[in-house]
Amino acid sequence: MRWPITIVVLSLVLAISLGLYRLKSQVQQLERRLAVATAQLEDNRRDSRILAAEWSFLSQPSRVQALARRYLALRPLAPEQVGRLAGLPVKSGGRRDAGEKRNHGTKDEVVRSNDQKQLGAPPVPGWKPAKPRGVERIILASSGKRS
Repeated sequence: MRWPITIVVLSLVLAISLGLYRLKSQVQQLERRLAVATAQLEDNRRDSRILAAEWSFLSQPSRVQALARRYLALRPLAPEQVGRLAGLPVKSGGRRDAGEKRNHGTKDEVVRSNDQKQLGAPPVPGWKPAKPRGVERIILASSGKRS
């Protein structure tokens, strides 16, 4: 009766020993990877500090001004070179009249269009009119019904 229990206990000890050995080797491998990553991080930090120092040296205004004077044939800006936004040509095609009212426009749109009408200026670059809110529909994902 003692032999089967001894064999089971020895096999459990052997299995646990092999498991611990594998775990130890995995931990050592992860520690090596961590050491490499830490060294690489320190190298990157050092390189970053060096690049920041180089950038601060290279971007000094006095240095940039001296280089511009030496290599660029720039002259001071003449007053007749300065223009106004209203003097730019208006883009044709697909553009609404600045004073045109929208059915579902917001207060901001009406104020903006009135300002453009008064100033005679083209629309602000990058500004897009808001989409009308009456056309939007919400579809419920669970039932597929429209509300």
